[in-house]
Amino acid sequence: MIKPRIIVTGATGKTGSVVVSELLKAGYPVRALVHKEDARSAHLKAQGAELAVADMSDVERVAEALKDVQRAYFCPPFDPYMIQGAVAFAVAAREARLEHIVGLTQWLASPSHPSLMTRQLWLVDRLFSMTPGVTHTIVRPGIFADAYLATIGSAVHLGIFPWMSGNSRNAPPSNEDIARVAVAALRLAACELHRRWQQRATGSCYICVVNGLVSTRCSQRFHSGMFATS
Repeated sequence: MIKPRIIVTGATGKTGSVVVSELLKAGYPVRALVHKEDARSAHLKAQGAELAVADMSDVERVAEALKDVQRAYFCPPFDPYMIQGAVAFAVAAREARLEHIVGLTQWLASPSHPSLMTRQLWLVDRLFSMTPGVTHTIVRPGIFADAYLATIGSAVHLGIFPWMSGNSRNAPPSNEDIARVAVAALRLAACELHRRWQQRATGSCYICVVNGLVSTRCSQRFHSGMFATS
């Protein structure tokens, strides 16, 4: 059976690069969407990925990159104009008759969050969910483990490790684990993409909701991710 071609945005980033590598290992044809050709994109090409260079807000270039593509991993850029890029991607996805988008967001995405970026992520989730003819999986991790590691330098100098979660609890997933959850969603059979899924991180076990039925399963595959398909 011919495997679907998958495009990965943010392909040189922390999760995108792992998504590219894992998909290639699984035998999928991968198109890596990058801002420019450099050493990082050259590494992806050496692994076997096809490169496409485009600015996310350039509808024509993005549409060109989506030709002959069936599925996509959308990693939103950390940019005040991120919503413009997402709209351009949705328009191009519709024209290219993309069948499925796996989008990275965050656990706290909501229309009332004080952070502009977090509010925009909520809008992007809704935008992709409303795109006609395209199914959509939302990957909702908590605070990345990478964010905790960023404070180690100051902790060494001050002798205090800052805990950004306060009194709340968080199971910080690694970049690699987030990417593997996205890859698992991208590899779902076409018939599975139309079922409703939601994965919530609960250590080595995860709560699975399929068409309203709830079950708890033990698995390392989804142990640090949450995703929902619409």
